[in-house]
Amino acid sequence: MVMDENPADALRIVRAADRAGVHSLWSIDYYNRSSLTRAAAFAAVAEKAIVGTSVTPLFARSALALASAAADVQAIAGGRFVLGVGSSTRRMNQDWYGTAMQHPAPQVRERVELVRRLIAHRGGPFRFDGEFDRVALAHYERAALPDTVPILAAGVGEHMVRAVGGCADGFVGHTIAPVDYLRDVARPLLAEGAARAGRDVARLRTTTQIVAAAGSDPHLARRDAAAQVGFYATPKGYDALFPQGRFGAERAAAREAVASGDVAGVVAAGEAMVEERAVFGTPEDVAAQLRRYSGVVDWALLYPPHFGVDPERVHANELALIEVAAGWAS
Repeated sequence: MVMDENPADALRIVRAADRAGVHSLWSIDYYNRSSLTRAAAFAAVAEKAIVGTSVTPLFARSALALASAAADVQAIAGGRFVLGVGSSTRRMNQDWYGTAMQHPAPQVRERVELVRRLIAHRGGPFRFDGEFDRVALAHYERAALPDTVPILAAGVGEHMVRAVGGCADGFVGHTIAPVDYLRDVARPLLAEGAARAGRDVARLRTTTQIVAAAGSDPHLARRDAAAQVGFYATPKGYDALFPQGRFGAERAAAREAVASGDVAGVVAAGEAMVEERAVFGTPEDVAAQLRRYSGVVDWALLYPPHFGVDPERVHANELALIEVAAGWAS
């Protein structure tokens, strides 16, 4: 996952990773980053790697705008594009995007279906009347654009993960989801959702983001990983990743530290959780720790920590992770 705030810096990482033979390159979406714009740029300069978004907020754009953008990126990528989507939190939808989200799992299921139908449509009238979405086009011509884009969807809670199994082509686990959650919680829920929808769960691709910090100084790498884990542990919406109130005191401390701008406090809270929710150390250490995900996920998306980390160190970590990912791919 390419995290640089400046897209010009990101493209230098993309070119280096593609030359090294890295399997796939992923953009993120945030208030200061457009995952789709960056994915288009990645696709234009990468010649071999799969390009994906991890993840694009489903409700930040209209379904029609999202489908059109995804088809454009797929055309630029020559079929190597994967659209990763997520519901985002209620607060982000309301405060950032001005969109109400009352029933997240059903809304995600319907929106994924609508986007898929829009991409597949070749020409003539198009109409979709759903419970949450409505699109009516007297004429919708798109014969020259790709008609398929694989869609992965993110989830944490049981209803959302089950919905992903029933509608998407694959699953994106949260950045701090531990292996036991992915294996013992997410995968059975995906299978249940697929069975309810009459789908073959074996055809679902399971991915997860993993906080990954590699460098010559293992202590600094651990610190950076702990900062990101501590930051991502704060939302109460991620309680499913902490069953029986696990790490409740640490999460509360991290929440307070984030609110007060105390980066050191976030690191301290993350220290207790980092070993089971991140990979860190030298590139060799990171590669060895990644093996615990073997047989649990199909694709491991290495997520360079950036909370409380200087941009120069983010960039250096990305270069080190190219070494890890290229070695794994080979």
